[in-house]
Formats: sequence, structure tokens, C-alpha cells
Amino acid sequence: MLAAPCGVRGQAVAPPAGAAPGVPLMATAAQRSAAVLMTRGLASIKARRLARGIPIDRGIDPNETGIIGDEFTPLTTSLSEAAAKRTSANPAFAAVVARYFEQAGLVPGDVVAVGGSGSLPAFVLAALCAARALDLEPVVIYSIGSSMYGANIPGFTFVDMLAGLRADGVLPYELAAVAPGGERDSGRGVLFDEDGTALVDEARRSGLPLVEGRTLAERVQRRLRIYERSARGKPIRCFVNVGGASANFGDTAASLDLPNGLVLRAPHAPESPTRGLVFEFLTRGVPVVHLLFVKGLARDNGLPYDPVPLPAVTLPRAVERQAPEPRAGASP
Repeated sequence: MLAAPCGVRGQAVAPPAGAAPGVPLMATAAQRSAAVLMTRGLASIKARRLARGIPIDRGIDPNETGIIGDEFTPLTTSLSEAAAKRTSANPAFAAVVARYFEQAGLVPGDVVAVGGSGSLPAFVLAALCAARALDLEPVVIYSIGSSMYGANIPGFTFVDMLAGLRADGVLPYELAAVAPGGERDSGRGVLFDEDGTALVDEARRSGLPLVEGRTLAERVQRRLRIYERSARGKPIRCFVNVGGASANFGDTAASLDLPNGLVLRAPHAPESPTRGLVFEFLTRGVPVVHLLFVKGLARDNGLPYDPVPLPAVTLPRAVERQAPEPRAGASP
């Protein structure tokens, strides 16, 4: 697995053709709806965490979002920065992802494949809130493995968070499958797991279909088949990569050069069978939303890094005066 610290490397992305780079966040009803929905999602996650008796360490999570994990647990696979995880919990990132979806030309009913990692659960939440706001159909495969301060608390991974979000009526989605994550998506490579079974055991505890395979190349192909089967004959219009799970991000040097944010064309697609789903989709002409390097994503979208408190979700006055009524059946 390539080491890609989520808080460090950040590469600016040129706006795609036809995009309006000067348009601020919250300039569309969908962007605002996504941010408001993520705010509700964080409140749900916090309440359910506390109800389970899992305390929130204000030294790590001063904004008390509830989505920040511990430093080291049996599910921790790599090092990371707490500041990056705190930054990712800004609900404005849901508006960022909604804007990427709009720039990619997605329309209601489009299928979006999401490859989520425990390292950045707030970005998985942001992607799902953006999908809900735009009436998209996300198909999510989630990797249990997490870097420090991610969804690394056994019994309270994003699997559990999403179940709570469904029960609270915030999001209607279920996971299509889970994978252990870790080294080459095998479940190995956990920092403090002497038996080497913690990630696989946690994945099996979910009761969801488990992505298996003898090699990383097999696991990449099995994920592709799960996405295609779950799309029920509809084309996949976008792939969202959250974090650095090997099957999604790949294990070639080209992965480290992949631009942050919305990517419409592969800058250089390696031929390796372990190049990851980001390149599998790009070579098929499917846009990719790449959410990994938090500091770069914050900078490129005009968001603060490690803010305390988190900025309130605001709406530009010009948009506020003209904001349409919510669609029937849509989440607020």
C-alpha cells in the first residue's frame, strides 16, 4: 500500500471545461442541501456514539463532531494527522462534493460508485449527502481499515454510523459490500494486531457481503463486478474515491500523481492490474472525484484548515432570496 498522508499532499485542480470557477460554494440549492444534510448527519453520529457510551475526547475532537476516532486501536493501519480528520468534518465539504457532481454533469438517477475508507469517514458522509441532495444513486463499498483518528473504533465504524443514519431518517443508503482494507486490501498490516485478524473480523461482524480474493488484482476486479451488479444495468457515471484503500487508490507510483478533487481524464494510466479503481474508471471515460489530501482540498475550495469551531453553514444572500422550495421527498 502506498503511503499517502491524507493531511499533507494537496494538488490544485484546474476547473473542468464548462465549469464556473468563480461560483462560490452554496451557489445552488443542491450544494446547500448537501451541507445542511451533513450537519444533521454529524449530529446523528454524535448522539449515537454517546448513547453507546463511547466518549468524545475534546483534545482530539474539540468541535465534538463524534466522527473523529482514536489515535491507536486494533483497526488502525497507518499514521495520520488529527488536524486533517477535524478539517474533513466541515459540512461545507458536502457542498464541495455536490459541486464536483454538478461539474461532472450528473443528473438525478445517475449511479455513482463510492469506494470509501475508514480513514476519512466524514468524506464518505459528505459524498452520500451530496448524492442525496442531487437524487443520485450511490453504490458504496467500504473498507474497514483506518489511519489514525479515522473510523477506527471497533463496533463503531462507518458501517455502524450509516446504520444509525438510516434509523434516524437522515440517509436511506446501505452498503453494497465491505472489505477489510489494510495492506493490499488483505486485512493485514494493522499497527497493533498481533493475530492479524482484527480487520477481517470487524468486516464479518457487519453481516454484509465481504470482498475477497487471493490477490489485490482479484479484489479490484471483484469490486468492479459488485458495482456493476448493484447498478442493475445502469451505467456508472462517476466514481468517488475516499481515502487511500489499495483497491481504490492503487499501488503504483501513478496514484501519487493523481490530482485532488474532480478528475475528468487520467493524466497517466499505468497498465498494472493493481492500478486501482481510480484508473479502471478513468480509462473507461468515467469521471473520478478523488478525496484524499485534505489540506489541498480545503485550500482549493477556500475552506479553513483545522477550524475551531467549525464554520456555520451559510447561504449567499443572492441565492437565499431565490432559493427554490425543496423537492417533494427530498431531504432538507
